[in-house]
Amino acid sequence: MKAQPSCEVGKGSGINQNKPVYVISDLHIGDRSPRDNLCRANRESLLDSFLHHVENQKGQLVIIGDFLELLRYPLDNVLARRKTLLDRLADMDTVYVPGNHDEDVIRWADTTNPPHPFFARISHAFVRHIGGRRFKFMHGHEVDPLANAGIQNLGRVIGRLAYLCEFRQGACLLSNDTVIGLLEETGEQLLHVWTWLLAGLHTALRESCGRLPAGRIRFLTRRIRTQRMLTRYYRDKTEGLYDIAIVGHTHRAGTFGDWYFNSGSWTGARSNFLRITPDGDVGVFNWTDNVPQPNRTVVA
Repeated sequence: MKAQPSCEVGKGSGINQNKPVYVISDLHIGDRSPRDNLCRANRESLLDSFLHHVENQKGQLVIIGDFLELLRYPLDNVLARRKTLLDRLADMDTVYVPGNHDEDVIRWADTTNPPHPFFARISHAFVRHIGGRRFKFMHGHEVDPLANAGIQNLGRVIGRLAYLCEFRQGACLLSNDTVIGLLEETGEQLLHVWTWLLAGLHTALRESCGRLPAGRIRFLTRRIRTQRMLTRYYRDKTEGLYDIAIVGHTHRAGTFGDWYFNSGSWTGARSNFLRITPDGDVGVFNWTDNVPQPNRTVVA
């Protein structure tokens, strides 16, 4: 897999360091059809109240990837049917770093005439000094062994087929999380098996997997993927690329040590966000009942 840039400086480096920074990711917004993630479980109302909270706190909003779900929904449809939300985010001077599910829009990062003012602050991953430390804002797919061209293209094919199938049936046959989870778990298991083959331990792996229930295997492979990504983050940190990693991508909000903070997602039972004070203190929260609730999950 070709390594992706690890420390680019983008337009987001100009965020106001005198404001609290609110970070969200992985909303996977679609075209407002019943299949759209944001149209489920009252998430539109939750997002609206959260944006009010950011405005009331005079905060700076940063979206670090997978804001749009472009593996499943045509971009033109999303832009046309989400104009009101995009207008509001543009008025809030939102910084937007695309992820692997909305990377198509990064082409507007270097243009002066984007299709909507919201994309005027689109940015590559960037480093920002806050409270005397260097914060790296990125989605996280940059260090994911599964975020390669082959898996990405397969995801596009499955996403498009799911979209066409759901459009014809008028119902959600494949949820966004189902597709993502299937691809990630299948791909990670293949990578894990390949690693053991190279080490000459494929027989032991096969026998072990044969004794474990499927749920336990999925749990273990997710931990393997998380461990690999944390190792890469830590390597970049120790090489001096940044002091604090602010990431999303895995849909699992939480912390690791005092240097890794994951903004979680808005696709599950809880909607998560990070808050960074001007002094550089970072907190992980759930947006529940229109108020922030501390999230003390340790990612390990």
